Amino acid sequence: MRGDLRQRLPVDGRGDEFDRLAGNVNRMLDKIEHLMGEIRSVGDAVAHDLRTPLTRLRARLERSRDHAATVVEFREAVGQGLAWIDQTLAMVTAVLRIGEMEDERRRAAFGTLDLKDLAEEAVDLFEPLAEERGIRLQARIAPVPAIHADRDLCAEALSNLIDNALKFTPEGGTVQVVVARRDGMCLLAVEDTGPGIPVAERERVFRRFYRAETARATPGNGLGLGLVAAIAKLHGATVAVTEAPEGGCRIALAFPETGVRPA
Repeated sequence: MRGDLRQRLPVDGRGDEFDRLAGNVNRMLDKIEHLMGEIRSVGDAVAHDLRTPLTRLRARLERSRDHAATVVEFREAVGQGLAWIDQTLAMVTAVLRIGEMEDERRRAAFGTLDLKDLAEEAVDLFEPLAEERGIRLQARIAPVPAIHADRDLCAEALSNLIDNALKFTPEGGTVQVVVARRDGMCLLAVEDTGPGIPVAERERVFRRFYRAETARATPGNGLGLGLVAAIAKLHGATVAVTEAPEGGCRIALAFPETGVRPA
């Protein structure tokens, strides 16, 4: 009651109704403590990530007010300011999207989804960008049954994974989009030949605003994989990071073949 969420009710191991009640309350406290910790960390991260573009924008506008002498210089300042505003809005939009996923307000749009078609369309979409960066983008597709899912959300999750893979794969490398069936699950995975993600960070990369050490020098705000995780949860799927066959990173979504039906 005083707000110390580290405290738990005692369980004496008898297994009676009081033990079961204490166990339920303790599990609830575990979840509340975890969520409160996430709120604190997200609040800190939002403040930090918003401060940078807003500080740059203010400094740029101040310099332009004092020193810009031509219309061209003013246009350049406005253009840069708009880019930083877009960056800020993209971050806010991503946070809202994750919240929407976690509230499960999108299940009404579920329908039949063929992962083969989804993967092929994504490869076609990203192939020009991959060629521009000197990266081979390929599809490795095995027959899988259709799943019950939101097509737009799954496309968004796959796009985030491919975009990440292209971002971290060096020139001459390979990115593969994989569709496979394993242990009653339909797998949708993206593999790359980049530097990979250290084992110690593989769980943390799905937290909002978390950025692995290898990602700190690249553009981004640490929300892409958080959105992927939220989309996976909405579909009753799991998402995991492992090492790719060629030593890079492999991120796989595993969907139940029966899918998650709306209530």
